[in-house]
Amino acid sequence: MKDNMKPYDCDLKHYEACLATRDFWDDCGHEWTYKTLDEKLVILGGFVQRGGSLKRVIKRYAENRSEIYRCRIHWVIFTYIWRMIMGNDPISNFNPMSSRIKCLDNDELIKLLSDELKKCVKQTCDTRYNRFGEHEIYTCWIVSDEYQYDDTALDKIERKHWRSHPDEPITIYWDKAKRWERKYSLF
Repeated sequence: MKDNMKPYDCDLKHYEACLATRDFWDDCGHEWTYKTLDEKLVILGGFVQRGGSLKRVIKRYAENRSEIYRCRIHWVIFTYIWRMIMGNDPISNFNPMSSRIKCLDNDELIKLLSDELKKCVKQTCDTRYNRFGEHEIYTCWIVSDEYQYDDTALDKIERKHWRSHPDEPITIYWDKAKRWERKYSLF
């Protein structure tokens, strides 16, 4: 765990501008490697927990960008969600969780990401010895594995979807996962 993992300390408007970059939404760009996945989740989690809107951040990022950049957004969101629900398990298209996530529409996908960030990103305290042998309380932020394999938030979003679309055939719903196979942007 990196010692300096913490959310940004700035107002929400500036925070939003910092997040609307390739660092957070383009996993094919070199900027992606500047921070670890957990660091990105902590920063995103801090934003959401302070009341920030990921939908606005993504809209701001996608605005005036070519499709070559926007086509990675849904995959990045998937990666973030996968890390929080499945821990460090490798991403698998054969895992039923993968198909369930891919069936969500864009708003549902962002809602799931926000819910998982609120639940999994936490501030924690630790006691350490300083160089003089004295105890110091140290705080840092983590992506908790406490909720690993917990699909409660996903289940809640799926149930809400079915209540608002009672006539949608299950085959149409499951076919939504196939749109991820195409090479174009969902955002």
